[in-house]
Amino acid sequence: MQLTRRPIIAGLLACAMITMGSAAAWAAPSEGRIIVGNQPGGATDIAARMLAPEFAKATGHQWIVENRTGASGNIAAEHVAKAPADGNTILLVFNSHTTISSLFPKLPFDPVKDFASVGLIAQAPYLLVARPAIGVDNLRELIARAKKDGKPITIGSPGQGTPQHLLAEQLRKAEGVEIDTVHYKGSAPAQTDVMGGHVDITLVTPSLGGPFVKAGKLKLLGVTSDARLPEFPNTPTTRELGVATLNSSGVWLALLVPAKTPAETVARLNKTLNEALRTPEVLARLKSVGMLPMGGTSEQLDKLMRQEQATWSTLIKESKITLD
Repeated sequence: MQLTRRPIIAGLLACAMITMGSAAAWAAPSEGRIIVGNQPGGATDIAARMLAPEFAKATGHQWIVENRTGASGNIAAEHVAKAPADGNTILLVFNSHTTISSLFPKLPFDPVKDFASVGLIAQAPYLLVARPAIGVDNLRELIARAKKDGKPITIGSPGQGTPQHLLAEQLRKAEGVEIDTVHYKGSAPAQTDVMGGHVDITLVTPSLGGPFVKAGKLKLLGVTSDARLPEFPNTPTTRELGVATLNSSGVWLALLVPAKTPAETVARLNKTLNEALRTPEVLARLKSVGMLPMGGTSEQLDKLMRQEQATWSTLIKESKITLD
């Protein structure tokens, strides 16, 4: 990172600050805040509490995790969008953030334009799990049977407008198969109804569905990762099954700051994030919840968010989905 050229004395002072570490160079109040739009205990909250100590080490001041729940994460997002652009208020989001402008067209902020990307934290694929007595071995066979019998596939989603709901809509359109989506208040109750045989399938993360697959309470019909998962080596990917709609889909977590945050501040935050994702403590915590560390550049997150926002915007409009 190139520092702005200043008179010699100021330049020497800046260099001295850098040598003392990023904590000394960080212009900051007594504490920073990582804002989460979900309840404590979920993946976003766990990730925030995992990163807070690492950011404290880098900046020299305390970082507090603040849960501002409600309105599908919009309360938290609006708070950060309108916060001072000094790098001390960070929003931790997951991939549903790229859908909210289409689902809530009257938002007082833009979920992409009003934020600067810091970087990706982690991602996890989906397991496509089915009721134990589903009677097929994979998703391709399930689709073929539904077409042959003329009966819809029932899929549980964690809520209207969620990524899983939108993926079900994509699957219905791409495969030309009837799908009835049943909405729940979260992934856990959707999965419970699949185990009970009330719904055919659902999409869940490995941390949620994996233990029940291993226990024989759910049947695994496919995984959305690019390669087969080590935990389930005999289960094909959706790419192998020729179900392109679900390829590489899953959950991702990321950090954002207000749009006017200075580029050098965003760069410091990105550096801190990438360093945190290499520490044994963070790596172990991510593995324990079934997520893979990502990191990378701010530009990579920018590109991902623009691509997903365009994809979901088109689908939401075509399917006439709205939560307003």
